[in-house]
Amino acid sequence: MFYGTAAVSTVLFVLTVIVIKDRPPLPPSQAQAVLPDSPPEDYSYKQSIINLIKNKAFILLLVSYGIMTGSFYSVSTLLNQMIMAYYEELNAGRIGLTLVVAGMVGSILCGLWLDHTKTYK
Repeated sequence: MFYGTAAVSTVLFVLTVIVIKDRPPLPPSQAQAVLPDSPPEDYSYKQSIINLIKNKAFILLLVSYGIMTGSFYSVSTLLNQMIMAYYEELNAGRIGLTLVVAGMVGSILCGLWLDHTKTYK
């Protein structure tokens, strides 16, 4: 099984190296078209991180995502212990499934709503 996986991975790697070019023939955006003319210091990784840290909207998104993810993980981790106090192991699985499905459906609906109303920044 491992040899088969290794063979498929190797073939895909070789195809990737051969087929995929370093850059597309035409730049995908205006920003990418201007990028080769600017010095490398202007678009370094370190400068990108500094720009993100200075961006108020990004920090707000980072904090809100961290709170939501942390609360979801904590409830998911402790769900079994909370529900098992009442000897309801079947309901613990159902509640966990409901949490995951509701999160997926909510993410899709919120994305569609934001695309429709264009109220995001």
